[in-house]
Amino acid sequence: MERIRDTKSSGITAAALRTWGMVFLAMGIVATGILQNRLLRLGEVSPGQLLQAMQSSDSVMAFATLALVLRAVATCAVPIFALLLVEGARHTGSFRNYFLRVAGLALLSEIPYNLAISGRVLDLTTRNPAFGLAVGLFMLWLYGRFPGKNFSRVLIRGMVTLAAVLWCAMLSVECGGCLVFVTAVLWAFREKPLTRNIAGACASLVCCLSSMFYMASPMGFLAVHLYNGEKGEQNRLVNYLTYPALLLLTWLAAALLTA
Repeated sequence: MERIRDTKSSGITAAALRTWGMVFLAMGIVATGILQNRLLRLGEVSPGQLLQAMQSSDSVMAFATLALVLRAVATCAVPIFALLLVEGARHTGSFRNYFLRVAGLALLSEIPYNLAISGRVLDLTTRNPAFGLAVGLFMLWLYGRFPGKNFSRVLIRGMVTLAAVLWCAMLSVECGGCLVFVTAVLWAFREKPLTRNIAGACASLVCCLSSMFYMASPMGFLAVHLYNGEKGEQNRLVNYLTYPALLLLTWLAAALLTA
């Protein structure tokens, strides 16, 4: 019994896994909000002008390369938050309250996200990734309404998954479609951790069809593989406010750099 207990307590908790996810998210925010959109001014200069600047300036080349690397590594956050969403849905005492918290996070983060990424208060071109969490959680709730392994129930869950991915696409949720897709795969194999991780890694690679940056996302399962199923020490307020706070800090840093 002691050996079993020691094995279970090894690895990392959900709290530590969330920390890793936030680190990866921070990399993506810095890459897009500071390096690409502020220092390199993507969107304001043409690809030809950017290429010319890269050829004539080592610093521009370094910024562009670093931005690409950070954006790729940032996709490792997708499998981490997909797993945390599945685990949260499985163990929550109130699905309704959990959904309201996640939806509230998405709404709270939208203006900070716009400021950090585009420098504008309102930006209708994209939604922050927390909306993908809300859509994914609603998808998991619908899964619970149609349990079972018979063909009709599996077909319904497949249609629900497709609808969730399409909603993320229509709402232009950043990483939303891939997050929802990976969440669906992790939920399907939730009782078999090893199979879950392998299938999830394959699902992450499928996301390369939408962006080649997802070539790096399976590496996120290195952290997921170490998850020991324990919650760890957590503060709910900190968990939900870290993301919008990180966005605001990025916006302030970008403003100072470009002042």
